[in-house]
Order: sequence, then structure tokens, then C-alpha cells
Amino acid sequence: MKYILIVSYLLLISNFGFGQQLDLRYQEKPLNEILLDLRDRYDCQFSFDDAKLSTYRVSVKQTFRTTTEALDVLLKDLPLDYEKAGEVFLIFNREVLPVSRIYRISGLAMDANNGESLPFAYVRINEKGLITDQNGAFSFRSDTDSTFQISISYLGYYLIDTLVAEGLLQQFNLKPSLVRLKEIRVEGVPIVRSVQIGQQAGEIRLNHQVAQSLPGYGDNSVFNLLRLQPGILAAGEQSNDLIIRGSYEGQSQVLFDGFTLFGMKNFNDNISAVNPFMAKDIRVMKGGFAAEYGDRVGGIVQITGVYGNPDDWQMQLSVNNMTMNGWLSVPLGGNTSLVMAVRQTYYELYEKNQLTLGSSGRSGRGSTIDRYVYPDYNFGDLNAKLSGKTDGGDFYSFSFFRGHDRYVYGLEYETQSQRNRVEYEDKEKNLQYGASAQYSKAWAKGLRTQTTVAYSSLETEVFNLRESSGQQGGTGGSGGNGQGNGGNDLSGDTGNTTSVWNTDVDDFNRNKISEFRFELRNHLPLHEKHRLGFGFGLLQNEIHFQEDSFNLNLAREKNRISRMHVYLEDHFTVFPQLQLIAGLRSDLVPNLNRTDWQPRISANYELSKSVRVTASWGTYRQYISRTSVIDALGNYRYLWAACNDSDIPVLWSRQAIAGISWNRSGFLFSVEAYRKHTKGLSRYIDVSTGSGLFRGDAKTSGLDFFLKKDWEGHSFWVTYTLSETKEHFSYFESEQYQPALHDQRHELKTAAVLNFEPFFLSANYVFGSGFPGLLDDSSVEGRPYHRFDTALSYRWIKPKYSMEAGISILNVFNYENIKYANFVRIPDDQEATLDVSAEAVPFTPTVFLKLAF
Repeated sequence: MKYILIVSYLLLISNFGFGQQLDLRYQEKPLNEILLDLRDRYDCQFSFDDAKLSTYRVSVKQTFRTTTEALDVLLKDLPLDYEKAGEVFLIFNREVLPVSRIYRISGLAMDANNGESLPFAYVRINEKGLITDQNGAFSFRSDTDSTFQISISYLGYYLIDTLVAEGLLQQFNLKPSLVRLKEIRVEGVPIVRSVQIGQQAGEIRLNHQVAQSLPGYGDNSVFNLLRLQPGILAAGEQSNDLIIRGSYEGQSQVLFDGFTLFGMKNFNDNISAVNPFMAKDIRVMKGGFAAEYGDRVGGIVQITGVYGNPDDWQMQLSVNNMTMNGWLSVPLGGNTSLVMAVRQTYYELYEKNQLTLGSSGRSGRGSTIDRYVYPDYNFGDLNAKLSGKTDGGDFYSFSFFRGHDRYVYGLEYETQSQRNRVEYEDKEKNLQYGASAQYSKAWAKGLRTQTTVAYSSLETEVFNLRESSGQQGGTGGSGGNGQGNGGNDLSGDTGNTTSVWNTDVDDFNRNKISEFRFELRNHLPLHEKHRLGFGFGLLQNEIHFQEDSFNLNLAREKNRISRMHVYLEDHFTVFPQLQLIAGLRSDLVPNLNRTDWQPRISANYELSKSVRVTASWGTYRQYISRTSVIDALGNYRYLWAACNDSDIPVLWSRQAIAGISWNRSGFLFSVEAYRKHTKGLSRYIDVSTGSGLFRGDAKTSGLDFFLKKDWEGHSFWVTYTLSETKEHFSYFESEQYQPALHDQRHELKTAAVLNFEPFFLSANYVFGSGFPGLLDDSSVEGRPYHRFDTALSYRWIKPKYSMEAGISILNVFNYENIKYANFVRIPDDQEATLDVSAEAVPFTPTVFLKLAF
């Protein structure tokens, strides 16, 4: 009986389910009629808009088990939906969301004449601003408009202002403003080469074409142009490093094609480490830079090298009375080119010089003596770069650099007592390498990725030799027996004796620093108002140090420090006039077992078309330090060291910048205020309490003023910096901060470039109020700095070649300046030392000839 009941129940359920199946057979029948038929045949209940559903015709030939399955098929391709309320099926219109379309544009800013890309050009799209990357590429997206109002400006080029439709990999060709077009007349197009300052807080944009007519062009035009900008120290002619807004040696970084140039050592500031033929774009970040840049607490100078011409051979040759410089661009097929450049000085460049040297005693006495210095200098470098572009808009490049210089000077003199003779020789050798591989990838949806692998190194060897010889007289005794005080004088007469002595000092120092870096940077347009920047990187420095004296090893160290960083920043347009960049950088240092977070934010606001306000704030870290060493005589030298948080602390800096600029009718005026607090300075010094390594910190504040006028091809500018840098080290006797060695309270610079094509005349003047005290000599301490340079050139341009010839004169009035941190103190007599200061640029005429094919 139990099994019979179970089977009967299952059959009942089966029969009931089969009785509820819906058999639909309709061909192009209105939907409302189908639902009414279902209601009548299967006792279903529906609620719907009869008139609306009558417009939809449906064909179906299928059997359904439930009403729900039937409705799913009937309404599948219609803008209708349903839900069940009790036993009634409610049918209603489905909410149709509007289909949003994203419009994208990407492009390249290029030189119209030679096809060179224009890195970090200012782009304005639909009233929203952005900057191209290192390869001149940019991308943008819009959710509302398929046409884009684009304006592109670049220093030294005419402005492009155009309306374009959406599309990828569009090319925008800018014409150089320094090229006079004979065939057509251009009206109403502003020259934007004066837009150097005021776009971003703490940033200066320099195009190397502007430097072509400045004095010193030929071998050092890159840094001749840099030294004339506000906030970059020119007085003292520091050749080892750039001193930017009170930064110490090693705290600012020079990047060339992605690798670090650790030193720019040269003699007399005439030859720089960057070949002017290789430089295309110069970007100076004096402080307050974004989260994608790091590992420095000072400033960053980013130099982009030329790509060369992939379509034709090009050659440049420059000859002057100091160096020869050759440059060659070779097309390799497709969009690929190879660029090579070589520079070399002539031998016997400098002859014997007579200098006036100061000698002072410990009691404060002093005098000056004429001595002869015998210098010998040699310099050479090599650049090579392979670069190209794919059909998909990707860029690739391989860059290599090798530079070396050797400077030796010998000094012969007699001591103040004129009884002892001293021979002194100082030799310094620098060898620098750099190499990088870069690839810029354009992905879908506007994402651009920049990958960089780079290596660089600098090895410095310093050799000091001091040989002293002299005579010391004595009185012989009397005594015929030969036993007097005079010794073995058998004559019995009174006599004098002399002792001849020699002293040799032989010191050798070797310091080498190398750096490997891998970086991945991404830029992604998320929205019209949002652009995201993110990436990560690996960085490793290896530092060697060796010190020998009298052929005995005193110290030998080898240190290595590695770190990994990630960063994220949002470029946000609050409204067309206000743009914010908020970023966060994190450095993970396994050697020190620490992670450092560095928040940063910057803003720029357009008060009007002519007035812009900028500001930035951030914290910064640096894990290698150029430590100062001061010996017992007060001689300074600097050594690279890895921060270990015990002896050498990690450098930390907090920076704040605010500025305002005005740009109208060829005038550009900018004023920027800054404050910076830096901790983690290190200094080794001999003091009365003993020798040791001491920590310190520095505070810097100042104002940078800049005024420039461009008029009918002529340019005039004046800059003024009011600043103060004070420091405090733990060995100071008081808690008071003292002026730093490089503190320069006032610095005034003026420059003019006059275009009387084919003649170009230029001049610049630099005044510095003086350093607090480089030498223990009242006649030197605080001595003002003055230097006036001028140049005249003639350019002859033909379709297939061009020629430029001219003369450049540095320090026209031969003012005797003191070169910062390039002096040495040598023991003279027992109570005196001899101060030997390296002479800054004297009256230096240079005749040059340049050919281009």
C-alpha cells in the first residue's frame, strides 16, 4: 500500500505539470494579443500597456513548462521587462541607459624641419592642460565631444592652434621661431620661446636653440644657459656640481637620456660634460617636483638628447682654439637613425701662469707672493645614440656616453724665510660612463608606458705630491784637539755647519660611484579631468673609496645600497583654470630595513590669460650623500658615500614653493618664493676635541625674480635671486646657525641676444655679493663676483649647408674672481700656510667656426 501511494502521488504531480505546459504557435502576431490568448487558454494574469505592446510583433513556435519561461522568450529582444506581484505578471518598459562613447586623441609634437620630437611641450586640449612625454607624445580622452581644440607651444617654436577630429597617432609639426622664412609672411602667431618660467612651480624650460648665440657657445652652451637662470648659482663658477637653491654638492641630479651624470668637472668653466650638439631639450626642476622623480633633495636637470634624422645624412663640425667637436647623423632605414659626437681638446692648452698667492700665519699675519703655476689639461668625450620610431607610435633609443678629463698643475716656490724650497703637484683624473635603453609603448585607450634601463659611473682619482728641501745652519765650536762643539774640525778654527733635509708627502685618493636603475612609468587618461601617473623602479648604487699615504693604505671601503620605489599621482582639472597634481612616492630600502613615504602636491591656477599662480609642497629623500671632508689645514674635499643611517644619515628635505607669473605682449615676469629644510648632512672634520664624522642640517629661503622681453627677434632678460642658506653641525660650539660655504645673498644676472640676421650679437653679466669666507684672508672673504661676456657671430645659410663663424670673449674686463671650493692650503713655514686658489675664468677670447651639412 505504501508503494502504491507514492507512485500515485508522482503520477498526479506529473499529470499536473504536464497540464500546465504552454504551447505557443504564433507568427508575426502583436504581443498584446499573444498575452490575451495566454490569459484565456491557461488562466494567466497580466498587466500591461495594450497600445504599447501592440506595436511589437513576435514569432514563436515552442512549448514552455512555465509562464516565466514563456515571458523570457517573448520579451528577450524587446525593451521590456516584467516582475511578478502575487499571481499577476507586471510588464513594463525597461530603462534604457544611454550608450556613452569615449573619444580619444593621441599625437606627437615634432620639429617641422628635421622631424625631431619635442619633449615636454605644453599642450592645451579643450581648455585642459597637459605636457608631452620625453618623446613628444601625448594622449587625451573626452566623453562629450569628438572634436578637439588643440594648442601646442614649445620654447623656441611658433605656436600651433588648431581644431582636429578624434584619432590616434596624429602628428603636429611646429616651426622653429629662429628660422627666418623668406617665402611667406607670418602674422598674428606669437613667438613662445620666452615662455620659460611659470607653467609649473619651481620649473624652468630651456630650449637649446636659444643658447646658440650666447657667449661661450661651442663647448659649454648648455651650462652657460643654465647659469643665467634664477636660482642656479653662477658666481664662483662651480664646475663639479650644480648648486640649485642652496643645495649642497651631490644633492642635485643631472639626467641625460635617463642616466645620471655624477660630475661636470672641467677647468675654467669652458667645457661642460654635455656636448651641445647632443642636447635637444633642457628641463630644470629647482624643487617641488612631482612624485615620479626622486632620490634627490635638491634639484633635477633633465636633458634629452637629439634623435637624429632618419631620412638623410647630417653632419656638424665645430672648431675653436680649445676643442674640436664633430657630430654625425646616419639614417639606418625606416624610422631609425644613429647619432655620434666626439670632442677633444688640444694638447698644451694652458701655459705657465704667474699667480699672486696669499700666505698667512696662525697669528693672523699675511702677505702675498708671486708664484708660477704649471697647468696641464686634457679632455675628451664620446656620445652615440641609436633611436627610432615604429609604425604604431612606439619610440626606442639606446644611448652611450664616455667622458674623461685630467688636470695637473705644479707649483714651485720658496718659503717666507727663503731657506726652504717646496715643489707641489696636484693631479685629478675623472672617468665617466653612461648608457641607457628606453622604450615608449603606446597602448590602447591612451595608455603610454616609458621603460628605462640605465647605468652610469664616475671614477675620480686625486694625487697630491709635496716635496720640501732645505738647509739649517749651525755654529761649530773651537778646539785644536778636535773635541769642541763643532765636531771633528781638526783645524781648530771656528766654523759653521749646515744640515740638508728632505720631506716628501705623497697622498692618493680614489672615489668611484656607479648606479643602475630600472624604471617603468605610465600615463593613463581616465577622464577629461583626470590623468593618472603610476610606476615603479629599482635603483642600486655601489661606492668605492680608497685612501693611501706614503704608499700605505689608510682606508679602503666598498658599499652598496639598493632601493625600490613606487609612485602614484593624479593630474586633476578641478575646472579649466585650476589644475592639481597630488602624488605619493614610497621608497623601500632593504639595506636599512625602512620604508619612506613622501607625499607631494602642486597646483597652478590661471587668474587670467596672462597671469598664472603656482605652488607646490612635498617631502624628499636621498640615499647617497656627497660627504664633505675638512683636514687640519681647512682643505675641503667631497666623497660619495652610501647612507647607512649610522655614520651617514639618510638625507631628508621638506620644500615649499609659491609663485606668480605674468606673460603678455612678449613680456614675461615671474617671482617665486621658496623655503627648504634639509636634514642628514654629514661632514668629517679635524677639530680641537678630535677627529670625527658629524651630522648637520641646513635651512634655505629665498626669492627668484625673472623678467624677459622678446621683441622682433631680439631677447632681453634679467634675473635676481635673494637667498640665504644657513647650516648647523653638531661640532659647532653654539646652537646658532652659520652661513653655509656656498651662501650667496645676492645674485644679479642680465643677458641680451640681438638678432640682426645674418649677424647675431649677445652679451651677459653676472654679479654675486660674495661667499662668507672661502679663505682665511680678509681681502678674499666676501669678495664680490663680476663677469661680463660677449659674443658676435655671422651665419651663412644655404639649401644644402650652413656656416657660422664668430668670436666669444669671456670675462671681458678680466675681473679677478674666486672659484668656489677650488683652493688648497699648503704648509709654508712652521707658523704659516700658503693659500692657493684656483683662478676663475680670466679674459678668454675664443674664435670658432661651425659647419653643418
